[in-house]
Formats: sequence, C-alpha cells, structure tokens
Amino acid sequence: MNKIFLLGLVILFSCGRSDVDKLKFLERGNIAYEGKDYTQAVNFYSDALAKDPLFVDAWNNKGLALMKLASYDEAIYCFDQAIQHKPQYGEAILNNAKANLAVKQYFAAANHVDQLKKIWPDTSLVFFTDGLINAAMGETEKAMNGFRKVLELDPKHAEAMVNIANLYYHNRQADSAIIYLGEAIKIDPNLSNAYNILAMVYVQQEQYDDALQAINTATSLSKNDPYYINNKGFILLKLARLEEAEESIIISMKIDPYNGWVYRNLGLVRYAQNNYEESARLLEKALKIDTEIDYIYYDLAIAYRDMGEMEKACQLLELAPKHDENEYLLQELCY
Repeated sequence: MNKIFLLGLVILFSCGRSDVDKLKFLERGNIAYEGKDYTQAVNFYSDALAKDPLFVDAWNNKGLALMKLASYDEAIYCFDQAIQHKPQYGEAILNNAKANLAVKQYFAAANHVDQLKKIWPDTSLVFFTDGLINAAMGETEKAMNGFRKVLELDPKHAEAMVNIANLYYHNRQADSAIIYLGEAIKIDPNLSNAYNILAMVYVQQEQYDDALQAINTATSLSKNDPYYINNKGFILLKLARLEEAEESIIISMKIDPYNGWVYRNLGLVRYAQNNYEESARLLEKALKIDTEIDYIYYDLAIAYRDMGEMEKACQLLELAPKHDENEYLLQELCY
C-alpha cells in the first residue's frame, strides 16, 4: 500500500480521563499551528510535555512548529526525543530527516531515511526525501533513482518530475528537463518551481524572452520567493534591462540577505554599468558567502582586470577551481 503523509502534524481524537490536560494543550498547540502562530504552538506543546515528558506526539508537533520558526537544532532535539521514546515513530523520523537536511547534516538525514525505508517501504514521500538528500549531496545518480522510485509508486507525482528536471538542468540536458517540466505542469499548473527551473533552462539556451515569460509565471504564483525574484533579475540583466534587473535583485536581497547569488547578480549589473570597483566588492561578498556560485571566480577576476588590478586577478585565478574558463583566463592574463 502506498501511504502518503502530507503534514506530519499529529492529532489525537480520543483519550482516557488521565490524559485530558495534556491533550487539551496538544489541541491548543495544533490550533495555533494551523493558524500559523508557531511561537504560541511551541508554548502549548511545551505545556503538554510538562504534563507528560514522554508524550511523543507533543515532541513531534513541537519539532514541526520549531522548524517553521527556522529553529532547526531545537527541532532535531524534539524529534530525537520522540524517536527515543517510540523508535518506530515514522512521522518523527521523516521530520527529523527533513530538519537535518535543512541544516545540511546530510549523513544524519540519510540515516533517518534508511531507517524509514524499513518502516514505510512503499511510501513515495520516503523516496522523495531520499532524492532531495542525495541531490543536496551531489549524488546525482542516487537522487535520480530516488525520484524515479517515487514515480513508480505515484506516477502523477509532479514534484518528483520537477526534481528530475532540475537534475537534467544541472547536467545541461535541456531537452529532457523540458519534457519532465511539461509533464509536471500538466499535472499541477500552479507548481511555481516548475516555471522557475524552466526559466533557467531557457537561460542555458540563451532564450531570454522565453525565460522571462516563465519566471514571470513563477513569481506570479509565489510572489515573495526571493530565489525566483533574483532569477528574474538575472534574466532581465541578460536582456540588458539593467534598471529593472537591479530593482528585482534588490527586492530579493531585502527578503533574503544571506543568498550569495543576489550579490553575484548585482555585481554583474554594476559591471554592465561600468562600475568595476562596486562590481568587485559585491562579487567578493558573493564569494565569501558561497564559493560554488557559477563563474564567480571568473567574473571577479574580470572585474579586477578592468579595475587595473592584474595581480589580484592572477592571485584569485591561481586559487580558483580548475575549470576551463578559469584556466583560459589565467593563461590569458597571467602568463
């Protein structure tokens, strides 16, 4: 049987007389959670646990509320407590995997999924989470296998299709990515990330007008998503619409100031405006946040070059990953 657990929030419907107090607090916590008052939900779940420290459902639900507050370490502690007192508690194990994934503790997340496969061996959500973890670890083949297993169990799982398309996108297999994205959109035309990835596939193909149309759909479906807004800024940059690009990127930066890609993109805008010093400053900040940003060493070295800082450019390229574009620029500028 293919079980799907969509929320993970545990709700109990009956109880013995001695459990009335703790269940009242659990119910109040659940009401606060559903009303998106996550701090109050945590307080109510804590009250339930004060009545019964072994109340595993309160531990699980408290962990979920803490995840909504981005308090992932505390959430992991709650899920650990739930699992300690109920080792076969599938919902808590799944939630623990998701919390560990959120803080990039990939091996811990993978261990929880391996445990869960023994409890829910035919559950698509388990293999979907497994795919996400392996994708984050750079294990493309394992991730692909996980998402394909999801489609075996649930052929209409649109999010699995989007994640398969994302793997194809990163492998520069645009045709395959577009096929899966098209199928996902047929199933769920409101899946904003499908349009976001489609936009970036079009960017790879230098079809910038098509990319803009796709990213506009993504941002209309998820109006405040900082990643989509930043991607829109990048596409507008490619279309040489610099003022609009800057506006989108700055909006994204205000929502999420910790995303290195926004500083990269704003740095590219400043470069296009011939403001090389400001471009270099922003690209340096992007590099400090995330060394894996596409072409970050190359772009920063170009900014240094155009500032007349050839020594800086060469020092940077000597340290850069040995990609073709970095090697060519190193040879061109420094030897």
